Amino acid sequence: MKEFIQKNGDEVAIVIYDAPLPPKYFRLTKSFIRTIFVVVPVILVSILAIFFSWGLGTRIKDAPTPTLPNVGTVSDGRINGLESEIKSLQDSNKALSDKLAQAPSASVADDPHLMNIIKPYGMQNLIEENKVTLDQFELIQEPTKTSLKFQIISSTPENKVMGHVIVFMISESGVVAYPKDSNQAIALGMKYSSGEPFSVSRLRPTNAEFLTRPQGSEVKFVVYIFSREGDLLLIKETEAFKVGTK
Repeated sequence: MKEFIQKNGDEVAIVIYDAPLPPKYFRLTKSFIRTIFVVVPVILVSILAIFFSWGLGTRIKDAPTPTLPNVGTVSDGRINGLESEIKSLQDSNKALSDKLAQAPSASVADDPHLMNIIKPYGMQNLIEENKVTLDQFELIQEPTKTSLKFQIISSTPENKVMGHVIVFMISESGVVAYPKDSNQAIALGMKYSSGEPFSVSRLRPTNAEFLTRPQGSEVKFVVYIFSREGDLLLIKETEAFKVGTK
């Protein structure tokens, strides 16, 4: 059996050459080296882990407690809102069905001013309620068109009024309607819904534009205001305007 010249020991010798200085000789035990490269790193990592855990625990303790939304409450509120909308639609449909089941009121059916208007079922004359008025009439005459500007004024600002407006221009050349697409139905009768839609809380500027110049010396206008459901809210006949002057 061979014998090694050098035997395993508990020490490690290190020689450092630093010419021209004489070499330096260090002797280190294996246990010391093991402590430097194994034990010390483990201790440092443990200390860092302890500090990290302590800091994280402090942050978690100081952080506000998260609150989750009350799903049941949100859902209940949404359901109540949908139920209210459904109830409103049901009431509107019932009111419309009741209106369609009725004939126009006598005051509407016999009104000579409505000869060119097709009277829907259940149409009521609500002029006496004074829901809207008209003001600030202004006639603008141009070479190829005529415009009547005015304001639709709501008598109840807290309640928005929605509906349709139709304007007739009457002169020696005949009757012309606004909106212009309504002219095709003058002979057979116009539907109130063919008028210009409007919505007013306080006042609403309106410009009734006719793509023609009236013939003769005078021209006047008749303005019809209907509710969204087809009830008659207002009929206004303007003064006679001189053609060629404001």
